[in-house]
Amino acid sequence: PLILTGIVLTDYGLYRGRNEIDLTCASDRPVVLVGGLNGAGKTTLFEAVRLCLYGSAALGGRGRRRGRAGGRRAYEEFLARRVHRPAATATATAPATADGGLRGAVPGRSSVAVTFGFFQGGRESEYRVERSWSAGAEGKGGGVDERLEVGRRSPGETEFAPLDAVERPHWQQFIEGIIPRGIMQLFFFDGEKVARMAGGDGDEAEGEAVREAFGALLGLEAVEQLQADLEVNLARNLTGGGAALRAEYERIKGERDENDSGTTRLRERLAQKATEIDAVRAQIEGAEARISRLGGGFAARREEARAELAAARSEHEASCQRLRDMCAGALPFSLVPARLARLRGAVREDQEAQRRRAGQAMLRAGMDRIASRLDADGFRSGAGLGVDESERAARLVARAAADEADGADRMPEPPMGLSESQASGLVRAMDEADRAAKGLAEHADAAAASAERIAGIESSLARAPRDDEIGPLVSGVGRLHAEEGRLRAESDHIESRISSGAALRQHLNAKMRDVMSRIYKSEGSERGVELTRRVQGALEEYAGRLRARKVSTLERHLLESARTLLHKGDLIGGVSVDPATFRVSLSRPGGAELRRDELSEGEKQMLATALLWALARTSGRALPFMIDTPLARLDRSHRDGMVERFLPAASHQVIVLSTDEEINSRRRARLEPHLSRTYLIEYEGGATRCRAGYFEEEEAEKVAAV
Repeated sequence: PLILTGIVLTDYGLYRGRNEIDLTCASDRPVVLVGGLNGAGKTTLFEAVRLCLYGSAALGGRGRRRGRAGGRRAYEEFLARRVHRPAATATATAPATADGGLRGAVPGRSSVAVTFGFFQGGRESEYRVERSWSAGAEGKGGGVDERLEVGRRSPGETEFAPLDAVERPHWQQFIEGIIPRGIMQLFFFDGEKVARMAGGDGDEAEGEAVREAFGALLGLEAVEQLQADLEVNLARNLTGGGAALRAEYERIKGERDENDSGTTRLRERLAQKATEIDAVRAQIEGAEARISRLGGGFAARREEARAELAAARSEHEASCQRLRDMCAGALPFSLVPARLARLRGAVREDQEAQRRRAGQAMLRAGMDRIASRLDADGFRSGAGLGVDESERAARLVARAAADEADGADRMPEPPMGLSESQASGLVRAMDEADRAAKGLAEHADAAAASAERIAGIESSLARAPRDDEIGPLVSGVGRLHAEEGRLRAESDHIESRISSGAALRQHLNAKMRDVMSRIYKSEGSERGVELTRRVQGALEEYAGRLRARKVSTLERHLLESARTLLHKGDLIGGVSVDPATFRVSLSRPGGAELRRDELSEGEKQMLATALLWALARTSGRALPFMIDTPLARLDRSHRDGMVERFLPAASHQVIVLSTDEEINSRRRARLEPHLSRTYLIEYEGGATRCRAGYFEEEEAEKVAAV
């Protein structure tokens, strides 16, 4: 297996001075998480690793055919643009060495170094690949001075020694022997690659990805080249009746060569467009940074802020009016709570005294009525009472009435003499005062909050640049975006023409094979024709058997990977890959066809990721994964699936470059058991720096500092 152990970028692109990233990880924690906002430098880091290992070949069309002046010039222009320009600032901020010098701070020179551990034959070695270059003024005129250094050290050694076992001209081939460039695309990929494979032409894009990967996995490029050489040799040695076929063969071959030349020119044009797009993107990022520094974001929403200010003022006035209404009502009573409590007690006592006096009055009236009836003659005769008995009863009643009268005379007068309605009104007023006191804090807080909000919006409006300041910059960014769109449209058109050229090349190759088949059957063919036919047949059979065996392995891995990544575990029952076209077909668990347009966009992208994962597993190579913005185009559920099921299991080492929205605090917590290291890439002051940590840790540090 191979493990990336470190990356060092020195004055490369956005990165100022020396930036070192330790990638070593524990066997049970394979994930290294690198966070950064868009434009901070994640893609630059991703690009730098491939550039260090493969040079111009890592850049596709921009670095191909180094023997051609145009291709080499495009590559040198690319390198020149990757030199961090404020060299004086870079020198001033680079880390100092023990002797007071500056590490990696050579003005006008950039470098990328990648270290990796490699286990082979039971032995472990660590290699260091460093690619450095310097450019002339603005990268033009003086050319680019590029240098590749490869070092090796064994366990126990502290320094890397030059790779003397391999001659310097073959160092690049040595690197590609350890980390084959052809299959590196399976282990180093970004979210855009997945999105293209999952797009409208998903079948074609997938088939092309599988075809290219298979050529590298099986070494079929060498077989195809050998077959082509045999055909050329056969055609050149035909005599007699085969001359006409040779002429036809040469004509078709000429068409193919012309098509190849046109495709090469198109690739160079595509490289130039990519260079122009990079330049426009750099201008856009610079302009947007200036707008951000001026407060352009707030200026853009000035009218919205003014509407918010009007709403805040209306809310504040409503809160203040509620407070004024409360002060005009019973609220002042709440300022004397002790007196209010005594008043409530006095009202209760007054009402109780009045109820007692009313009871005494009713009792006296009853006694008087009884006494008057006892004095009546008719009562005594009707009751059968004697004179003595009647008089005794009258005396008892008179005595009780006198006692009651004395008690009533001794009872104190009510302290306030309030009527029932007056007392009820006073109690209601006191209750209202209590309620007003409880709501006072809430309304006061609301008024204070709205006042603070008003002050904040007014302050922001005062600081925001005027339209005449920000307008030209915004217009300039708009023009740059339009230019970028035009360049990308032209680039897409060129890519379409390149694809057409590739299809034409396949058609011409088929015609050439048909001519060769007729050559085999011609009576004038010599014995060498038969021998060539047998050799080509053997090569074709070898390639076919090898392809079929690997296709079977790929189908098995793809089904496993798809079932792992898709949250609908029963969606796919089987997969098949056409050995000729490499088209991927899907079926349901019952065997019915599952069409691509039946999948959601998220499922298509997960399937594309599963295909890359399956190809990597089919390669049999134990290489690390490095993935740039893998979740950008996925929905929430599929993002969670990638974090929980793919990243921890993709390889023995997985380096993830993510934004704060892709792997947020919640997903980072789920990934925590598998994390060895975290880094944060930040763009400040015209340069990028990389440090240990992640987004939420940065926020926590800011809060702690406050």
